[in-house]
Amino acid sequence: MTSSLAEQDVLRIWDKYLLYLLGDEGTMFDPVSLDSVSLSADEILRLHGHEPVLLAELAELGFTPQPRPANPRDALLDRLRMLNMAGQPARISGYRIVVTDTCNMKCTYCFVDTNTGKDDMTVADLREGLEYLFEENAGQPEVTIQWFGGEPTVRFDLMRYGDEYARELAARHRVGRVQSTVVTNGVLLKDEMIEHFKEYKYGVGVSFDGVPEDNVVERFLLSGKPADPRIHRNLQRLLEAGVHVGCNLTPTPLNVAKMPQTVDYILSLGIQFIYVNTPIPISGKWHVDGEALCRAVFRSRLLALSRGAMLFSSMDRIYQALDTRLPKMYEHIQQDGGLNAALLPGGRISVLDLNWRDPQFTFPIAQLRADRGLLQTAAKQLLPSRECDECPAAAVCGGPSRNDVSLRHNPEPDPQMCDFFRTGVRLALTDHTALQ
Repeated sequence: MTSSLAEQDVLRIWDKYLLYLLGDEGTMFDPVSLDSVSLSADEILRLHGHEPVLLAELAELGFTPQPRPANPRDALLDRLRMLNMAGQPARISGYRIVVTDTCNMKCTYCFVDTNTGKDDMTVADLREGLEYLFEENAGQPEVTIQWFGGEPTVRFDLMRYGDEYARELAARHRVGRVQSTVVTNGVLLKDEMIEHFKEYKYGVGVSFDGVPEDNVVERFLLSGKPADPRIHRNLQRLLEAGVHVGCNLTPTPLNVAKMPQTVDYILSLGIQFIYVNTPIPISGKWHVDGEALCRAVFRSRLLALSRGAMLFSSMDRIYQALDTRLPKMYEHIQQDGGLNAALLPGGRISVLDLNWRDPQFTFPIAQLRADRGLLQTAAKQLLPSRECDECPAAAVCGGPSRNDVSLRHNPEPDPQMCDFFRTGVRLALTDHTALQ
């Protein structure tokens, strides 16, 4: 038994398990099988002394000193093959529909090129894209549609037409349900939009990242004026109308340390669903500290749960993996086995739903109809770095997604992303209060 780090709060056991220490107690963790077992202070001492009774008990739980037949990378890839997890989406099962790049706001961290003067989506583009989506999902229980921009409510006419046509196509192709959502800054909402969201059972994700005095630094109207007064009025209108409202919170260097206070503020507005976005890589890298972000998300999640609310983030991949003992390396594949893609103006689809500027991932719909294998270009390269081999979060992270690689122009994992997932595994294993 040797220490894998200079710190003595994580120990390497039999060269294949990790023992995370919290005070005198600990949790032994298999980063390949994702099994874990809690050990008392006495059991840790007996483990150090190779006490036969304890070793027999651990062996019954699958923890044995016998060497693994392959290195960690090969062992993990063998496990994926055994589970038939190939990372190959069967079809496109949902869209992020980019109706326009026009936006009435300018946010410092935005990864989208806005107000470029490029053409908006046309009705013909929208019809073609929706017809392809529903044909591919004939007989399925659900398809998902998220309206996106720019600011999508600038083209509410397209949103309304698309929802009406999607309802018609769902009946024609025997699709059980259409789940529509919109990501909006919340400034331009009108009564007719709110009524539409209510009728179509929308999830409305309103983007804001802090209390008004923080938002004025990074989120403001094109005029330079703060947007918060309008956003807050419209939030209350949505809530009073009974629309399902969530907050999309983007981590920035300014708000990470304040995230629990921000979540407390959001909850005080009556919002019960908070989505902490994965940090958007700008300037070729993550722009927040990964460990600090993970700890802030962890505390914020506990706060939300204590108030009967829900906070979703990339940490959910960690919890799900540990709960199910199944790897969560293929985040590009939805729970239904399909791919979420971006429908773009001009009859084009990007198989990356967050980066549609890279031509190697963007195809005309006719080309995707003729060659479904093109969907596989969204599949990530697993464990691309030597550092991935010994990473305790390898079965959760698996390396950067194609979205991340394309936005950063770098196939290697960002060190801050690695710190986020490593810290998340440690927190989830040593403090079970965040598990649901």
